[in-house]
Order: sequence, then structure tokens, then C-alpha cells
Amino acid sequence: MINLTQSFFNNFRKYCLEQKVLVAVSTGVDSMVLLDLLSTLPASVRPDIEVAYVDHKLRPEGQEETKFIKNFCKEHRIKLHCSEWKVESHPNTGIEAAARGFRYNFFADVMKKTGIKILLTAHHADDQAETFLMKLIRGGNIEQLRGIRPTRKFAEGYLVRLLLNYSKDEIREYASKRKITYFEDVTNNSNDYLRNRVRHLIVPKMKDENPKFLEHVQSYERQLSVLMHASEEQVDNYLAEMHVSEDTFSVDTWLSLSRSWRTLVLKKLLEDYSKKLNEDNVTQIEQFLGNSKKPQGFIEVGMNKFLVKKYDLFYFDNKYQIKDEIKGDYRLKLDGWTFLNENEEVGVFLNKKPALLATDQVFYFSDPRLLPLTIRHRNQGDRIHTKVGTQKLKKILIDDKVPKDIRKKIWVITTEENMILWVPNVRKSDLSESPVNDKMQYMIIFRNKI
Repeated sequence: MINLTQSFFNNFRKYCLEQKVLVAVSTGVDSMVLLDLLSTLPASVRPDIEVAYVDHKLRPEGQEETKFIKNFCKEHRIKLHCSEWKVESHPNTGIEAAARGFRYNFFADVMKKTGIKILLTAHHADDQAETFLMKLIRGGNIEQLRGIRPTRKFAEGYLVRLLLNYSKDEIREYASKRKITYFEDVTNNSNDYLRNRVRHLIVPKMKDENPKFLEHVQSYERQLSVLMHASEEQVDNYLAEMHVSEDTFSVDTWLSLSRSWRTLVLKKLLEDYSKKLNEDNVTQIEQFLGNSKKPQGFIEVGMNKFLVKKYDLFYFDNKYQIKDEIKGDYRLKLDGWTFLNENEEVGVFLNKKPALLATDQVFYFSDPRLLPLTIRHRNQGDRIHTKVGTQKLKKILIDDKVPKDIRKKIWVITTEENMILWVPNVRKSDLSESPVNDKMQYMIIFRNKI
């Protein structure tokens, strides 16, 4: 067995922890050993310790354990933060996940109230192996196999696991030598839960096959983390290259990537925008984006979420917005751009006015009652109010000698009551204003990239 005290000290120094930490304690052997190991650190590096404890009200023994931790902290002059998960709050199913959620929400609240930036938990090498095997059994994405990380962001600070390098046997031996008092959770002996079945039936067989099984799992975890980190960095680079504007991406840039990178980039976007990710879903979207015979369209990617393709552009939107886009109508978002096709875009701005290009056309107005605005193609019977009176849009186009094939592509910007404000490249209504510096004015920008 290793010298756990010295090894823990060396491990602790790697993380350069702050002078105050919050330790999550359950009164089990793992967390009580963690508390003891912290107490053995040299005074020069030993942090101030506060303890967070939750009585989940799931076992009769909880009352005795609560009394124990209160006496322990009082005896060792450690500040204790206690919480109870009331029985009436327990769900009928998913009790383990719900308990974990309650527990970590409590830890986050304590950190926020105390200003403590570091939470220490007592996860160890056996926990890592169990988690790894459980994820293999359940299936999913390879990213999830990274398992339990030594550190991760949590609340307004970090969660650090200082015992991940040590096995359960090493922790128990340390507790025995130090005569540490702890409590056994009797539910850990039941095989009703997957983790317990993995712990009792699978991990021991793995250890019998190879005594270094836990070390090998740790090694695979480290290698996978390095590979995934490098992959994520490159995916972010490709996403930056694909990014056209807010939440909008270039199809052609995505298609220029190798097949493998296209898949990884798409998975990252689906994780960020739809929260729905499976291999069939990804394959379907790849085929949709790569289908040159269908330059426009949409595909459902999650609950009320659609991926919309418009020529060289694609973006994510909800089902209510997409209904209008199917008809060719777009509700314009304030302080943002709406992409019409690979060459044209339009934006309505008040607070985030972008720099204008030399080719931009602009319409100014100051009455907020005109919002929200819609842009659509021309309809039969459209009329526009101009300074010389109401005119039929069709007659204006004929008088301006606009070819018929161009007339079909003309955009019309209207109010919700279908009053036409502006026909870019053709006419502005009589509501058009000149720009005034000391006046709160909205501006509609119609941008043609050709």
C-alpha cells in the first residue's frame, strides 16, 4: 500500500487550493478519510475547512449520522452547514438523481453565501471505474466516457476531487490505521441499483483479471481527456470560420471540412442549440445540409427546434418562427440580423447599431408602435403610402421598368397590420425619417452582399 498521507500532500500541492475550502461530507469512510487527510497537511498549506452535510431522510440511520457529524465538527471546531431533504419532496422515481440534485444545489448555495470558491468531494478510483463501466453499459456519446474529472467548474468556483488516484481498499486501510469513525450506508449493499451491481458483481471480476484495472481506467480517462480537449479546440476553430453572424453559419464552409470534422462540428452545434443528440439525428442533418438539390428547407432537431437552411446559410429557430419562413415571411428581431438568402440580409436596430457598409440601404423611424416588423415578398394589391399619396406597388414597378423576374424577388417590409414601410431598392413610405443624432431612432438596414 502507498503512503497515503505523503501522496495526498503531494497531490494537494498540485492544485494550489485557496485558504478556505468546503468539504462535502456524508459520514461514510471516503469523506471522513478526506477530512482526516486534510487535517494531516502541514500548517503552512492546510486550508480553513468548512463542512457541508445533507440528511436525505432516506434511511433511519440518518438521524444518528446527523448527530455524529454535528458533534464531530463541534469537537474539531469546524463550521458545519446542514440541510434536510424533506420526505414530502422525495419523487416516486429517480430518487438517486433527485437526491444528487438537491445535494449539489445546497453545496452551491453554501458557496455563494460564504464566498468559498472550492468544493472538495471524496470520489475515488473505484467510483471512476464504476462510472466508466456504467456509461459503457448505458451507451451514449464517447465524450461522456471521460467520466469523473479531477476538477471542474462548479457554482462560482471549482469542484476538486483529491482522492481520485486512490482505491477504496487504500482508503479503508487508511481509515483502519487511523481508527477513523465512519458510517456504512446499508443501501450500498443492495443490488437494486445499477451502480451497486457494477460495484459488487463486475468491478471485483475486473480486478481479479488484472490487479491494475483501476490504474488502466484512470489512464484511459486521461488519454481520452487529452484527445477530447484537442478535438474541442479544433471544433471551436472551425465554428469560428463557419460563423457568419449571430447564431448563423455557412453551409459551404461546413462542407469544405473533412467528413469526420463535419460530424464533430455538427454534434457541437446540436449540443449548444437543440440539446438533442444521437447518431441517427446527426446523420439525417448531414444529409440535409449536403443536399445541393434542396437549397432551402428545415429539419426538426429537438422539441420545438428546427435547423433552417437558406442557400449557403443555416441556423436554428423555433417552430413558431419557422411557420412564417415556410411562407417566405420573416419576423424581424430587434437589434439583430435576419438572413434572407446567401446575398441579402436585413436588420432592425436601436441599441446595437452596427457600422454601415457603403452599399447598405437604411430606413429610419422613431415610432415604436410600428414594431414588430415583417419582411416578405410582394403580394397582389400591395399599396404604399408615399409623400405624393398612396400608390400601387405594381404600378411603381412598371413605371420604374423593373423586369418581371426581378419583381418576384423584391422584398417588402411591413408592420404587423401589413402597412408597407419600405420596399428596398424601390420606394420608402412617407414614414421614412432623416437620421437625427439626439433622437431615439430605429434603423432598418437592408444589406446586399453582391
